[in-house]
Formats: sequence, structure tokens, C-alpha cells
Amino acid sequence: MLYLIGGAARAGKTILAHRLFREHQVPYLCVDYFVSALEQGAPELGIVGESPTRPKAEALWPRLVGLLRNVVEVEPAYTVEGDALWPQGVAAFMAEYPGLVRACFIGYTETTPPRKLAEIRRHAGNVNDWIQHHDDGYVLNLCAEMIDWSRFLRDECARLGLPYVDASVAFAHGLERAFQRLLGGSADSANVPSP
Repeated sequence: MLYLIGGAARAGKTILAHRLFREHQVPYLCVDYFVSALEQGAPELGIVGESPTRPKAEALWPRLVGLLRNVVEVEPAYTVEGDALWPQGVAAFMAEYPGLVRACFIGYTETTPPRKLAEIRRHAGNVNDWIQHHDDGYVLNLCAEMIDWSRFLRDECARLGLPYVDASVAFAHGLERAFQRLLGGSADSANVPSP
């Protein structure tokens, strides 16, 4: 089974990947590593980690799908997570490999940049926590972009029939719902806001 976890930056994707590894020994890859490899190794592609997420995801997908095909055909279980997973591509990929891929997108549409900034700062400090090296102005701009990205993901997932979980209000509850979706939980929990 290939698990695809997409969504906004700082929405809990890596936490979910760590949990799949810890509880089910499913290894994972962060899409950011692939983006960095392309940015440094093939700059002519124009894929830049710091660029806006939507164009980055659109440009990345045709390069990422080959890696995903190899993973789903070779690995018994693997997780790929990142903010640059493209919903249209994910839906088509799942149709190409029925029963072998599960996906869930997670975001935060019902918050504000200042509220999300405060939440991020409150929970900062994990190993390799890249965001702690950025000032509040940078993070506020990122939060605004990610709220917009979350809204796009929510709408696209609804249109494509993909699970989307909003973790704006009850973060831990949202992560649990996303985790259950990845494990094959009920479709009733998709696209339903957290309480």
C-alpha cells in the first residue's frame, strides 16, 4: 500500500508519516527532499522549494509520478508526504493503481494567519523544525498562502472524491481522523470539518 499525505505546510503531514512508521513500520519520504534534489540538480525545470505551492505542485507532479509508480510497484508499504502533492494527479494515480494507494489531504481553512502563527510558535522546536529559523513576517505570509492552499485542496478534494480533513480547530482530532482515513476508515469522515 502506498500512502499519500498531502496538504498545507504545518498541517500535520509529517506527524502522520511518523505515526505510520512508528505504529506500522511504514517508511516514508518527504516530497521536500525530491523538490530540493530537482532545485539543485535540474534548475532548468524551475521547481523551487520556496515558490508558491500551487504552481510548484503542478510543475512537480509529472516528475514525481515516476517515483510513485516505482514505489507502488516495488514496495509493500510506503508513505510519501508533502505540501506539493497535486490532487488531480493523486486522483488519476489512484485510478491507475486501484486498491494499492490511499490518500488523504489535510489543511486548515478556518483559521487566520496570526492564529496559525501562534499555534506554530507554541509547538515549535522538534528536531529539524525548519520554521523556527524564520521570522514572524515570513511565517505570517506562509500561513496566509497555506490557508488559501487549504481552501483549494478542500474544494478540489470534494470535486475529485478525495479525503480532505480540516484541522483548523481541533488539531489532534483532525490528525486522528486523517490517520483513520489512511488506514481505510469510513468515507463518511471525508470533507467534514472537525468539531
